[in-house]
Amino acid sequence: MGNHHASAWTHDALTLVTDLGETVTVVAVAVVVAIVDFRRTRNRWTAPFLLTVILGDKLLTEAIKQLVDRARPTIEAVAATLGPSFPSGHTSTAAASWAAFALVAGRWWGRPSWPALTGLAVGIAVGVACSRVLLDVHWLTDVLAGLALGWAWFAACAIAFGGRLLRFGATAEAAGHADEDAANHAVR
Repeated sequence: MGNHHASAWTHDALTLVTDLGETVTVVAVAVVVAIVDFRRTRNRWTAPFLLTVILGDKLLTEAIKQLVDRARPTIEAVAATLGPSFPSGHTSTAAASWAAFALVAGRWWGRPSWPALTGLAVGIAVGVACSRVLLDVHWLTDVLAGLALGWAWFAACAIAFGGRLLRFGATAEAAGHADEDAANHAVR
């Protein structure tokens, strides 16, 4: 149990990691990613994709929480005020959102950046999951379910929006040229 070895410093550090799965944090990052992506690629589907990933994950997580209605651990007093435990919303949000950010950013830097971006996204999601358990506000199974749910929802969204709409396999420059070519073809 994390509370046996906790200090004010470790609690604050874990809270910072947890904040990477906060809705406010991922929405702010999504706005920045969508703006940068639009400026680089002129693809108008990135913002709806990110919105669908974040909002859909929230709706799914909350629906499952209400259905399962699992109690949180009782070690940390604040946990009792946070609502149902299963699955971890912070973890699910981190898994879905940071994977989506990595997928979009992968177009900017091309295929060589994909392993690093994927590792970063997975690292953030796992870090958030660990922080939730170490802060004693979730059970291990809550965060494992959060990871699975977030990544599954991200995969469904990536498939639904992928390919032609988002041009995930294209670099920013190639995606921009493809949009110009499509516009020119439509004018003819």
